[in-house]
Amino acid sequence: MLLLAAPLSLTAFREGPLPNMTGGFGEPSCHQCHLDNPIDAPGGRVTIAGVPPVYAPGREYAVTVTLTRAAMERGGFEIASRFADGEQKGRQAGGWRTATPRLQIVPSQSDPALLFVQHTTAGTVTSTPGSISWTMTWIAPATRSASVEFDVAANASNDDASPLGDFIYLARVLAEAR
Repeated sequence: MLLLAAPLSLTAFREGPLPNMTGGFGEPSCHQCHLDNPIDAPGGRVTIAGVPPVYAPGREYAVTVTLTRAAMERGGFEIASRFADGEQKGRQAGGWRTATPRLQIVPSQSDPALLFVQHTTAGTVTSTPGSISWTMTWIAPATRSASVEFDVAANASNDDASPLGDFIYLARVLAEAR
């Protein structure tokens, strides 16, 4: 059992997950490593707030990801904004800005133009038992060419520095281009 525990502990990423782990556009989610509980298990959830129903080109929006689960000791997340349709489908939609050491922006390993906002080690600490939130700024695309899909994966962790005993939640929100 000790041999199994060592490799598993290496896949726990307090400093932030690998990029491309939101579960959107056919990509994996945090559940790829934190897999011993079903995705979206009862007792918790992740939400995305601040995404407008219809975005205004170039406007900035405060986007908040909130993760809740009663027994959560730490939390983590990763979010992306991509064009949902049209010839740019799956590509980066708009930009991101963070203003706190709790967050970081990382590029995709396969397409450096695709950006992900995710927690840092400091950003995993819950200030309220069973709940954690992160707020970042999304800058809408300069033109309204297509709808934008926001995909987030979040990890309600038991803080044992392993991928076991954690709960993964997914959410998707759409901002229309009308």
